[in-house]
Amino acid sequence: MMNHSGSKRRYHVVCRECRLERLFNIVDDADSLEREHVLETGHRVAVERIC
Repeated sequence: MMNHSGSKRRYHVVCRECRLERLFNIVDDADSLEREHVLETGHRVAVERIC
């Protein structure tokens, strides 16, 4: 298993129903965008850690 110490974690936010797509370094920022977009639009949004 490779050790990725020092590498930053990235979080990918994607809306399943529109063109919203962003990368974040902080999970709380990704979660905030997800919550706000769902409340405003009712769309389905996925947040995944990508590294």
